Amino acid sequence: MDLAIETNMLSKRYGRQTAINRASIHVKTGRIYGLLGRNGAGKTTIMKMMLGLASPTAGEIQMFGKKLVGNQKEIYPRIGSIVEVPGFYPNLTGTENLKVFAKLRGMIKKDAVKEALEKVNLPYNDKKKFAAYSLGMKQRLGIANAILNDPELLILDEPTNGLDPIGIAEVRAYLRKLSGSYGKTILISSHILSEIALMADDVGIIHEGVLLEESSIAELNKRNEKYVSVEVSDVSLAARVLEKSVGQNFEVVSENALRIYGSRRSVSDINRVLVEAGVEVSELIAHRANLEDYFKRITGGVGIA
Repeated sequence: MDLAIETNMLSKRYGRQTAINRASIHVKTGRIYGLLGRNGAGKTTIMKMMLGLASPTAGEIQMFGKKLVGNQKEIYPRIGSIVEVPGFYPNLTGTENLKVFAKLRGMIKKDAVKEALEKVNLPYNDKKKFAAYSLGMKQRLGIANAILNDPELLILDEPTNGLDPIGIAEVRAYLRKLSGSYGKTILISSHILSEIALMADDVGIIHEGVLLEESSIAELNKRNEKYVSVEVSDVSLAARVLEKSVGQNFEVVSENALRIYGSRRSVSDINRVLVEAGVEVSELIAHRANLEDYFKRITGGVGIA
């Protein structure tokens, strides 16, 4: 599949601090890619480098199959973006605001403002001032501004940040529509696991500036479908027993508890193996894992807000 964005060993340092460490990201054309990580993980820094708002310390960015450096004038007109808080004039209506931005961009396409507002389900030529918009309407207007030039690629930094559940659901629906109905490629950052799981086709998990993993949501769900939690009398002995058991991918989660991932053995078989080795098992439960369980596991137990 063609890539709309590809980074190769992308790094950014501020003095002695490394904000991004050799991140290689692959955003497929026509899909929604969720860049997932805690606040401060480096998501915004990556997007700023893609948009020319920050310069990489090392590495390379390609968009639409071309190096970004040297091809900005050709590439950037094909991109729409929201990075940090979109700024609008509070005393103007949504339509008036977009007309101002259209003039600043030198756009000449007829009905571009009207079409952008229709795509995010906001009224054209209404009387409501931006200052009276709800948070959800403000975010949707930001998306409308990002798609004014009918871009092939959208880069959106936390577009659901600060919204209530209804506003989040609205923005999610509009982004899915932009991708599914209009064929847009979307790179979206978020620290909200549940939203990425519902919205994105693919996900990149970033932690402390390091891209830990890339995968499709479908693959993650399949890979992390089940695990078995075990409470035992002797976790060290249990760990040694499991290490000798073929295919036992496990982790110690406390002084008397373990989790076993991807085991082909039945719960009763795991219990038998442990008991026969002299391990007292007080609890053994099969669970269905979710994205948050997986995020905690690959980041060394660090959760996400």
